[in-house]
Amino acid sequence: MKQLLVALMLATVLPLFGQTPQEITSITFYGVDYSLVRVYGASESPTQFRTAFAAINDLFITEPKKYDISKFTGKKLNEISLDAVSEVNHKINLHDLVTTTPDYTLDATQITQAVRRLPIKKGAEGTGAVVVAQLLNKADNRGTYELVYFDVATREIIDGITLSGKAGGFGLRNFWAGSLYKALKDLR
Repeated sequence: MKQLLVALMLATVLPLFGQTPQEITSITFYGVDYSLVRVYGASESPTQFRTAFAAINDLFITEPKKYDISKFTGKKLNEISLDAVSEVNHKINLHDLVTTTPDYTLDATQITQAVRRLPIKKGAEGTGAVVVAQLLNKADNRGTYELVYFDVATREIIDGITLSGKAGGFGLRNFWAGSLYKALKDLR
């Protein structure tokens, strides 16, 4: 009976979205949006983190075999376009970056707003994917992220997957890039 009820609910809800996650065959990847992230328990300055965020996004270009978003998601990659996240990441309010709350998380409204705020060029179409960073918890050595698939033209969210990965590596960039890599690798 429960299975029938779940199947009925899915049949009712899924048509509301343009595509189901299984139907997404190709994506434009926009990078990692750190505009809403919070950092807990780290000793580095907010300015150092903003610099590291840009360097982490660059890894999708400079180390494409390791940070292969197509391999992680199982979707054909049309393009990597980091301009939009670079712009929003550069405008991060550094005073809000650090938190004293080790269980900070984003709600669906915040994630939707993050996707809608991305300055993607007009006329772009297709399915986009962006990783929205939530919490970088140095005390637990763990980063939490949301991988979001969305319709580029309307900015409507198609699907979202919460990811988490253990941080590790030498230097601020590598330490948190390690958490992102492990989180994405767990998608496979």
